[in-house]
Amino acid sequence: MLKIHHLVASRSDRIVWLAEELEIPYELVRHLRNPQTFRAPDSLRAITPLAKAPVIEDQGVVVSESSVICDYLIDQYGQGRLRPSAGTPARLDYAYWMASSESTLMYPVLIDVLSTMTQSDAAGLLGFAMGEYTTMFGHVERTLAKHAHIAGDSFTAADVMVYYTLAMAAGTALPIPSRAPMADYPLLSDYLARLEARPAWQKANKLCAA
Repeated sequence: MLKIHHLVASRSDRIVWLAEELEIPYELVRHLRNPQTFRAPDSLRAITPLAKAPVIEDQGVVVSESSVICDYLIDQYGQGRLRPSAGTPARLDYAYWMASSESTLMYPVLIDVLSTMTQSDAAGLLGFAMGEYTTMFGHVERTLAKHAHIAGDSFTAADVMVYYTLAMAAGTALPIPSRAPMADYPLLSDYLARLEARPAWQKANKLCAA
């Protein structure tokens, strides 16, 4: 059976959600952070040398990194679901957002969150993050004006990836406040609400928060 190693308050929420969307039987293994350092425990380091989540074990294989795990699960269990067909424009958009969720879209979010965590609110650094929020959130807003989901009209694993990044910005994915100007982007806010209304998201959210 698929084993999902879940680190509380981490990107592994994504993988639990995706498994629920694909209706894959799995075992959820919970790992708790150190309350003083917020770091992962040694139990997770025993599975993966960097002690980062998400990580899964499946059929004797250990797979790390969110986007790699998403595509692995779709390859193994998707049966054509949650990823556009290869060679189509939608597949290229899908690949773009899968990568962007952990790179350019995540950039201002990490600066903002880390500034809050370390109480290092340098004006120049925060100003840069706010400028990047405007650039990236404007791009997301324009994208959602064209179609209902991030990579087209249909829900895909790219929505799972992008959701967590945007939820971090909204201050709901982590117990750390964010200063992202969410109110300036109504389509983005509506998009998050629609994703959170999905039964699979709601089930995964309860499991991850338990």
